[in-house]
Amino acid sequence: MEKLAWLPILLALVAGCVMALQPAVNGTLAGQCEHPLQASIISFATGLLALLLVAATMRIGVPSLAKLSALPLWAWTGGLIGTYMVTVSLLVAPKLGAARWIALVLAGQIGLSLVMDHFGWLGFRQQPINWLRCVGAICLWLGIHLVLRH
Repeated sequence: MEKLAWLPILLALVAGCVMALQPAVNGTLAGQCEHPLQASIISFATGLLALLLVAATMRIGVPSLAKLSALPLWAWTGGLIGTYMVTVSLLVAPKLGAARWIALVLAGQIGLSLVMDHFGWLGFRQQPINWLRCVGAICLWLGIHLVLRH
């Protein structure tokens, strides 16, 4: 494994922590709304406003139409994926609890990530599944199983 810089590792760990917070934050928001989709709309609207503010502050322009039209169709699904994640977390996480929700999300991420790396899908560098990666995934899945059982 190549040497990794500490900043990307730290940012990824913080992203994992924030991911664990998101269902609780959005759940509190949903508790004041008449429908979970209203909470999703508010969540994405505040996120959009924050992004627009940062982009304006940094003077980041808009990509050209030529670049946007050259994107593969799957590249446009990021917002849909985020909408799915937030909305499903609003509906499911309160029933499962934070640890079970994250454990199940992690199980799905590990499984699909191994396949995506193996085949080099969606722009990822191809990294074939080998026995070490399989052992690592099995260890993680065993930990997930323990979290789900207790």
